Amino acid sequence: MSNYLETKIREIPDGEFQKMVTELCHCINFGRDQYENQPLSYLLMTIDREKRKLTIQHSPIIGLLGKKVDSLPPDSVVYQVCCELARRNNRPIEYFDGKTVLTLVNQCQKRLCPKPIRAKRLTRSQRLHAFDTFLIDQRRKNGDL
Repeated sequence: MSNYLETKIREIPDGEFQKMVTELCHCINFGRDQYENQPLSYLLMTIDREKRKLTIQHSPIIGLLGKKVDSLPPDSVVYQVCCELARRNNRPIEYFDGKTVLTLVNQCQKRLCPKPIRAKRLTRSQRLHAFDTFLIDQRRKNGDL
C-alpha cells in the first residue's frame, strides 16, 4: 500500500485524486500550482496553519468533497487517501460512513500538524537570577561598576 499523503501531488496520476486536490485549493483560494511539488499532507498542514475553514459553501464545484465516504469505490485513490487520514486519526474508516470526504478531511487534518512545544516556565529563582544579571549588565553599560 502506498503512502498517498507523503507522495508529491504531481506524482499521483489518478484523475479523481487530482480533482480532489483542485477542489481543496478552490475551497480555500490557494493556487493549485503552488502545491504541485508538495505532498498532500503539506497542503493540509498549510490549511491548518493559515486557519482556513474548509466548507462546501466555499467550493465552486461540489464534486468529490461532497461525496459520502462509503459511496467511494474501495479501489480508488481517493478512498485510499481517506483510509490513510482515518488511520492517522486513530479511527477505522467505517467511523466515517455516511459522512462526506470534506468532513473526514476536516476532522483528520489536525493530526498531520505537529503541535507547538510549550515554552517551559522558569522557576522563581531562575527569574530572580536573570533579573539580577540584567541589572548587573545595565550597570556595566552605564559605567556604574
